[in-house]
Amino acid sequence: MKLRTACIALAAASLSLPALADVTVNLPTTASLVLVNGKSIDGTDTLSLKDGTNQIAFRYEGGYRENGDYTVYSSDVIIMKFDGNKANYTLKLPKINSEIEGNRFNKKPKIALVDASGNDVKFEQGKLIKHGIQFGRNYEAEMAAYNQTEQPAALIGAVAVTTLPATVTPAVTSTQPVAKTSPTPQGENVAENMLNYWYSQADEATKARFKARINQE
Repeated sequence: MKLRTACIALAAASLSLPALADVTVNLPTTASLVLVNGKSIDGTDTLSLKDGTNQIAFRYEGGYRENGDYTVYSSDVIIMKFDGNKANYTLKLPKINSEIEGNRFNKKPKIALVDASGNDVKFEQGKLIKHGIQFGRNYEAEMAAYNQTEQPAALIGAVAVTTLPATVTPAVTSTQPVAKTSPTPQGENVAENMLNYWYSQADEATKARFKARINQE
């Protein structure tokens, strides 16, 4: 009877336990998430991901005291793509204690990903750049455009989910029906987002030629 009771209790306990993730990524408090596999997310909690290739985008957010003044620091959006299989990883970020260190990190972020044994994990790195006003950014659209490039940190599998939700699976479509004749809202047009992305990546000479061509039309 005691054995039967113990088995029932063990079974009930196992049903209440959450399913273990295939890959977990522990984040430092200075890593503020922006996107995971092309979808918007925020916070600094531990990530639970599926086995295989994953892509995360985050900012370094912290602060430092210099010359008696406290400065809030926020970096560009950093992209990291990595592979994992039944693994527990930890994202490592350096300490930034001055404006010089912050500028140096923003120009060339030095980050690391290590496994449970402290060994370095291979990953691809990039940045999600938008010049000019940063308010009201559509990060999903920007990442969709980035993922259509040949950048090392691009994740092709995230493009379809972000840019073509109606043709992938009903699980990711909007609950609100959209008429086919409705105009696409500004910022949601894929071609527009691609133009904005590539324009932001161009040098000044290329931008000038582009503007001159537009003015001629």
